[in-house]
Amino acid sequence: MNAYLAARNPKDGFVTIVAEYSNTKKIKKVATGVKVNVKYWDNETRLVKANGTANVTKTNDQLKSVLKNLNDAVTELYKANGNVMPTVPQLNEYLAAQSEVVAAVGTEETLVAELGTFIAGKTDWAPATVKAYNTLSNHIQGYQKAKKVTWLLTTLTNDEIIKWQHWLVKTYNFNNATLGKVVGKFKTFLTDKQPAQINLSKVKPLFTQSPTPPVVLHQNEIEALRALDLTNNPRLERVRDLQIAQIFSGLRFSDLIRLESRHIQKGHIVIKMWKTRKQNKTVRIPMFPPFAEIAAKYTDTETGELRLPVLSNQKFNDYIKEVAQLVPELLKPITIEFTKGTVTDTKDVPKWEEISSHSSRRSFCSLCLDLGYSVKETMVWSGHSTLAAFSRYIGLSDLNENAANDFTARYAAKLVK
Repeated sequence: MNAYLAARNPKDGFVTIVAEYSNTKKIKKVATGVKVNVKYWDNETRLVKANGTANVTKTNDQLKSVLKNLNDAVTELYKANGNVMPTVPQLNEYLAAQSEVVAAVGTEETLVAELGTFIAGKTDWAPATVKAYNTLSNHIQGYQKAKKVTWLLTTLTNDEIIKWQHWLVKTYNFNNATLGKVVGKFKTFLTDKQPAQINLSKVKPLFTQSPTPPVVLHQNEIEALRALDLTNNPRLERVRDLQIAQIFSGLRFSDLIRLESRHIQKGHIVIKMWKTRKQNKTVRIPMFPPFAEIAAKYTDTETGELRLPVLSNQKFNDYIKEVAQLVPELLKPITIEFTKGTVTDTKDVPKWEEISSHSSRRSFCSLCLDLGYSVKETMVWSGHSTLAAFSRYIGLSDLNENAANDFTARYAAKLVK
């Protein structure tokens, strides 16, 4: 039979958790270093219950790591024995030969456990950021399961990170942009931990991501959205209203749904941005009329409290695609450029498929520039600190179809002067 976790040696209400393997009435026990109150030990799941330790996730990851290494040893011997389960003396001998490795795994936190502690410590992160880092953890765990390895901060190498990236691309068919985001978050974590054997300058995506123009909404498309009669569909009406509020404020979605009356000051939106490394940055955005209309619509006439609709970013992104399909202009195809590996390709998709909460923020930036506001003014409103970051948000909101003729006229006028 395979190894299992068990609670042993009860004393003063506490039990010691060990990993065990038994065969022919003999038992091999491997210490896990975990001791918990008996009421927090779940004998069905064979894991520690919530609140059983200061960090239950870390504790259970430690238990799983020790159990996995014991099971891996049993499996290796099983194969070596010609598919016969090993005896306890054989296992003892094998583990003695691997004692240094077993000791390291038994006493050191796994990388996944370290990452869990890192995430738990970021109490001021936006929910979307926490979700992204939890997804990163899942990607690491998926790789470990597929390759039957356990990552430790002290033994992880740059070569292993490269192998992980190749696995991500092969398993999930990631494009370069998605891979870049995952690796970027992993590098942020590694930079915080500073593992001595990792060359952080070489922790980078396998392939470079060529910048592509972001998808933004044209003025006529924005007006078509505003003009939609959605009185018979309150759900989509609320979503459309949030979208318009975001387009004319430039706020990230996580900031938009936090808005309260206290954030409206002397005709401006004044709010501290809620984003990694930006928590202390306050933006001051003029209340442009389309936003003011939405704010008035959702302000309680009796209390004066602003009550914008509240929903998750994921639901918002799903629902605004429903709204976008009601606008004929957004049913037309656009060409999207993307890269996978070293290959750059294009695809034609209906524009509504590419609309998201980020499209609204990008539309705000592009619209402000098109209306004649300076880059400096727009960056102050959008909260961007660098031109490089701001440039990724700029798209063409009004294409000049007569640009060639316009160039000719301007060129000729210059010659006359």
